[in-house]
Amino acid sequence: MAYIFGKIKCYFCRGKDGVIHSVCAYGVYGDVGQRIFYHPECLETVEYKPEKFGHIMMDKAIHIDELKKENIRKCNNDLYEEFQKKVEKLHRNHFEKMMPR
Repeated sequence: MAYIFGKIKCYFCRGKDGVIHSVCAYGVYGDVGQRIFYHPECLETVEYKPEKFGHIMMDKAIHIDELKKENIRKCNNDLYEEFQKKVEKLHRNHFEKMMPR
């Protein structure tokens, strides 16, 4: 288990206060297991005014958006598979109870 020393900082404003969200980073912008921390309002600001922040911040904002979408898709698929397993188990148990002994 990794411990974070000190307070975490927003990638865009480097602020430590407020509600900070995060996504797991991988590939070009991060190492395996590393997280990208950001304020939602900072992310929205960068998305609405990209010319003010430059291409590096905009690339990071696009990457965060892609990671959020990918995490939602994976979570939904995992939840659906888990639900299907529970339904199958319920059906098996129900029919086993109906069988004569």
